Amino acid sequence: MKKLCVFLVLCVTGFYLYAAQLVVLNTTDLHGRLEGPYRGLLQIASLIEKQRQLYPPGSILLIDCGDTVQGTFASMVFKGRLMVKCLNYLKYDAWIPGNHDFDYGPEILKKRLREFSGSALAANLANNCLDQTCRPWKMFKRNGIKIAVIGVTEPYLKNVSGALTKAVKRVMPEVRKADPDIIILAQHYGMYAKKFSVYKLAAEYPEINLIIGGHTHQKNPGEKIGSGGWYFQAGKYACGLGKIIIDYDEKNKKIVRINSELIPVTDDTPADKKLLSSLMPDLKYAGKLAEEKIATINFKNTAGLDSSFVEQRIIGAMMLNLTGADVAISNAYPSKYKLSGKTPITLKRLYYWNRFEDTVCTLTMNKVVFEKIIAEQKGCRKNKYNAIISYADETTFKKKEMISAAFSSYGVSGAGGKFPFLHGIAENHEYMLKDTGVIIRDGLEKYLKGKQFTVSAKTNGEIVVEQTGEKPE
Repeated sequence: MKKLCVFLVLCVTGFYLYAAQLVVLNTTDLHGRLEGPYRGLLQIASLIEKQRQLYPPGSILLIDCGDTVQGTFASMVFKGRLMVKCLNYLKYDAWIPGNHDFDYGPEILKKRLREFSGSALAANLANNCLDQTCRPWKMFKRNGIKIAVIGVTEPYLKNVSGALTKAVKRVMPEVRKADPDIIILAQHYGMYAKKFSVYKLAAEYPEINLIIGGHTHQKNPGEKIGSGGWYFQAGKYACGLGKIIIDYDEKNKKIVRINSELIPVTDDTPADKKLLSSLMPDLKYAGKLAEEKIATINFKNTAGLDSSFVEQRIIGAMMLNLTGADVAISNAYPSKYKLSGKTPITLKRLYYWNRFEDTVCTLTMNKVVFEKIIAEQKGCRKNKYNAIISYADETTFKKKEMISAAFSSYGVSGAGGKFPFLHGIAENHEYMLKDTGVIIRDGLEKYLKGKQFTVSAKTNGEIVVEQTGEKPE
């Protein structure tokens, strides 16, 4: 019996003698969340520090899978600079830019990528302005293990070239030649999309050991894919820190096991005090700017309405005023908030009416095309994505054969695949697409500033926006 115990001990210690451990920590879709009442990158920072205390130096690889710099007022004020400052403070090894990291334009993104002290990775990035700031993949070494990390961003952006699978196919020969022990694909993409399945990708490239996802905001604490691969996705908005542990048999050059979990940010998760202190001057500035009052709006009979309907009607009125269009079409998901009574309109409130850098565009069209566009817009209601239509004059088509219609640049680009017909019309020169270059949020500020408005809901459901004064109260 004693000999058997000794034999078992030797087997176990023999295994660990040849085993090395890689700990991959991961975030994705932070969307500018630095701090908040529940979670933010400041809380994630505490979780990262705790994990570093648990493992020997040189064991951890820290990766962010994109949509990092856009999504909050403070992040917008500094065009993502504060988020990159946090990534650097936390010593992120790799950052895969997501589609919303392009929102401030390629020049700003290039600046943020150059500020990043780690490696920006995107194998399918094709924009000449950006490709020198990103590399397709990089070899890292942790605990004696060679790890190749391939980055791939959202494949349907104008700034990228080729499908995700084509980008992987293009870099794999080089990666194989480098002979890594472990291959990680870090993608700003989810498990499924049109003509894409992560399971199919794993079957085509069985040598990829770990795929880390993003973009779809879904949580996946880990599952086996393919013959021996693993898929993980950390959710959204700094809800938690992804942790993947890979045990690697150095003697036999193979992975023994992969385990993963999503470590949640809770009400008790503290913020990193040192990081908070370094950000405090900028956060105070953004907080002061956020409360700057632009106008006063008196909301009448709107208490029973979802605020998104009211907000988008105001945006529609601004678009008509800015462009002189006959009709404006804007879109929003329900917000579940209400607006009523005299309300001060601050810069922060305007930001959350339209968090993106979308500009105001116009198209010229006849009634048949317009009706097809509206039908397509209303068809998205099954996804709770509402079309709000603002007319300068509802009898326009009785007076004109051709009208001018205002949209957001997001809408005319197809709204992430929601509006293929509208996108096709916008790409047809016959319909004379014009981009004003005015960001919707900036247009709202100029339209409302220094004025008083009354926004009222009529008994027939119509929402009327009227200017009632020149100075805010």
